[in-house]
Amino acid sequence: MSTSPPSEVTIEGQFYSGNDPSRRGAVLRPPAGVIIVDAGDTRLRLSPSDVTISPRIGNTPRYLHLPDDGVFETGDNAAVDQLSRQSRRGRGNRLLHALENHLGLILVAVVVTVATTGAAFVWGVPWAAQTVANTLPDSIAEQVGDSTLTTLDSTWLEPSGLSEERQQALQAHFEPFLTPVAGKDLRVIFRSSPAIGANAMALPDGTMIFTDDLVNLAEDDNELTAILAHEIGHVAHNHGMKGMVQSSLTFWLIVMMTGDLSAFSDATVVVPAVMMSLSYSRDMEREADAYALKAMTDHDLDPAHFVTIMERLMAAHDEDRGPEKEEDNSRWDSLRDMLSSHPETGERIERFKQTP
Repeated sequence: MSTSPPSEVTIEGQFYSGNDPSRRGAVLRPPAGVIIVDAGDTRLRLSPSDVTISPRIGNTPRYLHLPDDGVFETGDNAAVDQLSRQSRRGRGNRLLHALENHLGLILVAVVVTVATTGAAFVWGVPWAAQTVANTLPDSIAEQVGDSTLTTLDSTWLEPSGLSEERQQALQAHFEPFLTPVAGKDLRVIFRSSPAIGANAMALPDGTMIFTDDLVNLAEDDNELTAILAHEIGHVAHNHGMKGMVQSSLTFWLIVMMTGDLSAFSDATVVVPAVMMSLSYSRDMEREADAYALKAMTDHDLDPAHFVTIMERLMAAHDEDRGPEKEEDNSRWDSLRDMLSSHPETGERIERFKQTP
């Protein structure tokens, strides 16, 4: 492969005709304002404006796109650069190539990219999710709530085994807290669920589900009211819709970054996405806890009731795990807290204990 004096460049490469998929050895020469391509029985005489030179990316082959879908391929990047200089074209590409090989700029670009990506996940996604969730009409939350309850009833939930009198007594006890929030009417329903165990959850439409196991675990109905206040906090902050939008944005942002929807089959992509979603969920739980603490204070309900039921839930969870070595327990607790969608239980309990 050779390069002629500055007045003329000779470039060896391969020629692909737009009508023939086979390649042929060819030589490209640009004498006196024209570009000649010799490829055996094919000879093209073109003006520089007829030729489009591909950008230089490292030392990868270059492509000169010719009329009628013809392509001239060569690995002689230096000669192609000289050709672009002679034709006064490709200055932007040469600048781009220079920037690509500037170590300082590469490091700056890496830092800016990492910082921008981090800011997008930490602040951008939650803000966008909250904005989208708040602009969605209430009818969407009602549809999501109805469909979610239907799905849960057909999978994890069963009809409650609590007596009608017990359910009515709890409804009456909850009544002072069940005033509409965020434009949504609140209601409490009871279900049995061996799979879920002692738990409560809030749906986007203001429906809150209490499991029989949770009701039976409580020794005072005010403990259940404390849980209710927490679940109302989720409704007040529109966490149901926000969480749904936030999860979607997180996954699609990663798809945009990787450029491949199939990337979610790769654990190196899925795990960070799941961890980020759990982190968002923990922030929502903290908001719901703050709402519950204020609501209990406003209703003169002792925050100790929340502490009591949470400690009992934690003890019940430890019992279900069965006896384990202390070291194994510690390792399990660390992993469980990392993967949990809730803040660490001790952190939550301490917050309520510190309230006079």
